Amino acid sequence: MAMSNETANLTERDSSNFFLRFVKYFIPWKGDKSNEILRKIVFMGSIVLFSMSIDQLSDYLGASKEEQRSYIQDVVVKYEPQFDSNVSYGMEAGGDEYDAANPEAAGQKLSLQDWAKPLLKRNKDVVGWIKIPGFTDYSGEEYINFPVVQGEDNEEYLYLNLDREYYESGSIFADAWSVLDENGQTDNLTIFGHHMGYVGTSFTHLSEYEQGVDFLKKYPIIEFNSIYESGRKYAIVSCFIINTKEKDDGGDLWKYVGCRDLNEEDGSFADWYDQISKRSWYTSDIECTADDKYITLSTCSKLLSDLRWVVVAKKLTPRDNIDLIIKSYKEKPDKDVYFPKYWRDLYGNNKIYKGWEY
Repeated sequence: MAMSNETANLTERDSSNFFLRFVKYFIPWKGDKSNEILRKIVFMGSIVLFSMSIDQLSDYLGASKEEQRSYIQDVVVKYEPQFDSNVSYGMEAGGDEYDAANPEAAGQKLSLQDWAKPLLKRNKDVVGWIKIPGFTDYSGEEYINFPVVQGEDNEEYLYLNLDREYYESGSIFADAWSVLDENGQTDNLTIFGHHMGYVGTSFTHLSEYEQGVDFLKKYPIIEFNSIYESGRKYAIVSCFIINTKEKDDGGDLWKYVGCRDLNEEDGSFADWYDQISKRSWYTSDIECTADDKYITLSTCSKLLSDLRWVVVAKKLTPRDNIDLIIKSYKEKPDKDVYFPKYWRDLYGNNKIYKGWEY
């Protein structure tokens, strides 16, 4: 009996080709039982809904990307300071006669600049403007060209735009516990911005400094002006990856954001400079002292969670020669760079660049 049943099953098998059997499995067919027809209809409906959802998600992401870019482009058109047209790479490249390392200049009160007044009417939390000149997209617009705000803490502007409305890219914002006023600014000012991946907004393109010293030589200058300044320029002195949790570096955590006041007497400048030097992917002959002013740009690393990509720059003074600075930039051998343990476990003691989307 068992043998005869097996033989019957063999003779009842569909002898049609594979493609036809595949189609019959998913599409209602003559001879199907009611439960089979229902299953196939539900399956086909699910496919249709899934396809529509993918299409709508794609449209949403595309629209979101363009909307975020459009918003900041409008801000740039309306408010970008126009003092950058005379960017000089000559000997007197500090911006003007002002010398940040001069104690007398440092003691002078600064005046609110005309370029900042319209921005302050829009948002009283605006404290400056940052730009990397010449670093542009296909349309000639700078990737990094933003107003800088300062909130009551370092979370307030994570997802708010200049109008204090929800904005996925957030704002570029200065460390809430740093000083930026008519008396000057904190010795080392940290400025934060999201890494937005494929959207490309905010500080996403800072990650391009991971690609090598040739890129650094091409874009060595950052323009940052508080609302009390015009024409100030900074030269990059260090680029590095760093952990934000102790567990990611064997229990060690250097709190780079907390390095605000630097001086020779208590050793804070020497400790800070040692940290940014040993971690840096590049070297240079830039003269850095405790009397100089610095900015630290911080964004997320997409290569590993909870790590940050950091770019440190020094405010230029008349004594700085940008041509010589650019010539002095060198790639540091991987073996000489300090990487967090979390990084070393995955990539070894090696620099990695996978593109600005990462």
